[in-house]
Amino acid sequence: MATDLRIAASIQNRSLTRATQMLSGLVMGLVADGQLVDAEIYMLHTWLTANAEVTQTWPGSAIARLLSEVLSDGVITAEEKAHLLTNLQSLVGSDFAETGSVSPTTDNLPFDQVSSLAVQDAVLCLTGEFMYGTRNACDQLCTKAGILTHPTVTRKVSHLVVGTHASPAWVNTNHGRKIQKAMELRDAGHTILIIPERIWLDSLSAT
Repeated sequence: MATDLRIAASIQNRSLTRATQMLSGLVMGLVADGQLVDAEIYMLHTWLTANAEVTQTWPGSAIARLLSEVLSDGVITAEEKAHLLTNLQSLVGSDFAETGSVSPTTDNLPFDQVSSLAVQDAVLCLTGEFMYGTRNACDQLCTKAGILTHPTVTRKVSHLVVGTHASPAWVNTNHGRKIQKAMELRDAGHTILIIPERIWLDSLSAT
C-alpha cells in the first residue's frame, strides 16, 4: 500500500513538473515582445483552467490570481496589462524560465531555510513588492487566513515576509532596513524568521 502511494505521488509530481515547465514556456513566449494583448491574456487563462493542477502551487497560483483580477470585470485596462506583464517578466527573469522552478531575484537575501510557515500564532511583517499584489491585498489575505500583521519589525513579529520583487541589493533599499532590523533582533536573541513570498503563499494555500 505504502509503495503504491509513493508511486502515485511520484507520478503526480512528474506531471506537475511537466505542466509547470509548459507554463514557463508559455510565459516566455507571451512576454518575448515586451507587450501583452487581450487574446494572449485570455489564452493563458484558458490554458491554466485546462491545467488546473499547476494553479495549486507557486507560481501557477500567483499567475492564476493575477489573471482572475485582470478578467474579473470583463475589461482589461492598460494598467492591468502593464502590471501583469511586469509580473510575468519577473518569472522569465528567474530560474523558472529554465527549469520551471521559481528562484526569484530575492535569492541573494538572507532567508531562513524553511519549507513552510506555521500559520498558527504567527505575526507577520511584510516588506518589498509582492507578486501577489498590493500591500493592502496581501494584508487582506493574511486577515482572511486569521494571521496578524504588523507594519514594522518588532519583537512581536515572528516572520518577516519578503516580496518576490525585492532587490538583491537589499542593504540599500527601504525593505532592506526591515531585514537589517530583523537580523539585529535575531542577534539579540529574538526568534524571527525571514522568508520569501513563495513560502508565505504556499503555506496559506495549504490551510
